[in-house]
Amino acid sequence: MNVSSGLQSLFVAASLLLSAAQAQTVTVPTTQGPVVGSATPVQQFLGIPYAAPPTGPNRWKAPQPAPTWTAPRDVRTAGNICPQVVIALFPVPGRTPGEILGNEDCLTLNVYAPQGATAASKLPVMVWIHGGSFVAGAGSSYDASVLAQKNGIVVVTLNYRLGALGFLALPALDAEAQGGASGNYGLQDQQAALTWVKRNIGAFGGDPARVTVAGESAGGMSVCAQLASPQAAGLFQQAIIQSGLCTSPGNAVLQKDAATRNVKYAENLGCRSTDVACLRGADVSKLLTTRVPGLRPISNLVWSPTYGTPLLPRTLNDAFTQGAFNRVPVMTGTNHDEGRLFVPVASPDGSPVSLVKYWASAGLLVGAPRAQRVLLQYPFRRYGTPALAFATMFTDGVFSCPAIRVNTALSRYVPVYAYEFNDPQAVSVIKSPSDLPGLGSYHSSSLVYAFQTPLPGVADSGAFTPAQRALSDAFSAAWATFVKTGKPEVGGQAAWQVFDPAHANVQVFTPVSIRESTTFATDHKCAFWLALDVQ
Repeated sequence: MNVSSGLQSLFVAASLLLSAAQAQTVTVPTTQGPVVGSATPVQQFLGIPYAAPPTGPNRWKAPQPAPTWTAPRDVRTAGNICPQVVIALFPVPGRTPGEILGNEDCLTLNVYAPQGATAASKLPVMVWIHGGSFVAGAGSSYDASVLAQKNGIVVVTLNYRLGALGFLALPALDAEAQGGASGNYGLQDQQAALTWVKRNIGAFGGDPARVTVAGESAGGMSVCAQLASPQAAGLFQQAIIQSGLCTSPGNAVLQKDAATRNVKYAENLGCRSTDVACLRGADVSKLLTTRVPGLRPISNLVWSPTYGTPLLPRTLNDAFTQGAFNRVPVMTGTNHDEGRLFVPVASPDGSPVSLVKYWASAGLLVGAPRAQRVLLQYPFRRYGTPALAFATMFTDGVFSCPAIRVNTALSRYVPVYAYEFNDPQAVSVIKSPSDLPGLGSYHSSSLVYAFQTPLPGVADSGAFTPAQRALSDAFSAAWATFVKTGKPEVGGQAAWQVFDPAHANVQVFTPVSIRESTTFATDHKCAFWLALDVQ
């Protein structure tokens, strides 16, 4: 072979490789500029910025306009996660508790669309808000490829500012904040991402007029906040709330009270609370590790949404009971054993939960004056160990019965579809404490069943038994069908009626059946908890 023919062969081979690479990518226009994502096995566009980096002078400001570009931007790699400290309850594979991760330049989102989706497809859209107590987590932890491809929907996952960076309310910041109220920056980020979706998702095959906002734990509470926020009106048409803590004990914190509390936090950073320049120059690691003063109930999120602001004029309970929310169909659910994941909260040193620790935890949860009443409802001898008594108390008081309160309030104005996920041996890579009989359907356990892909540090969908795979198929299909139709009714499943407060009917998903139950409120002692009134 002469040199000329050899060069020609190399050129042909290179061209074929280039063509193959191009065949595996897809380019989509956005309002910021074109983006290039992966085309197989589903269309994935990762790390798309939806706002400017919230760094320097943009720290503790509303999200600013996103950057623009002209040349196609490669978005095949996830963006930075937002700054956070690894905590034991939300493990990160390969990382140790206390380790600091992330970068402030983190306001990005990820789009998953079925293979071949185009601007003409107009598929329904689900926007996913991750959990993590408003201090941990990332949109990129959730692989939505199966959910999108299998069900013919477009799924968007997103990052939002966490911890003090996302929720610091402070008098010195009030003067420059929208409406004179600082804080809730993470919720503003979510609204900026939803606005991006409204403007751009059509190019990815989604229908901007059929958007479901969904989330779990702090993400579920975020969905409740977006329902209650006048500024989110028109950004979504349906909502899914999983384990949302929306009216749980201690979560209705007024902005003015948080701002006053945080004066001492600012001083602990080494800044005068009025010195905004000093605060904006503080090292991220110090912001994340400086103690927030004041003891709070253990169910409360130290950094979390605050109320009495233009973004959230009312507490969630007031907004829902008064009908002052964005009225869209809602699907809402909890897990049967939510509290088992939180047993380490009652015993941080890892030792078995003692009676003294159990009693103290009840006081922290509901306040000392009510603690005795709670302990009488959950005597440890009935459960075998103080750990299981604590976990059951936590499940009922923080998740199950507040969900009944939310369902009852919302159902006066919109269709509500309520469910409970109950796999007694839900898949997990989390080790169960020795003084529990197992984790059961622990907090976050349902997510791997909904997404049908592994959730790092939590569970692996590859570990499903045949019965669990069938449960996952049914559970995931119910979510997807709600996204597509506003009703979670799936062929072959038991009929799913809208929530009726008179019956407190809940669709229960187990490995052996899917059926309606009207004993959910009784099973979780909700008459007791709702009368206790510890919002």
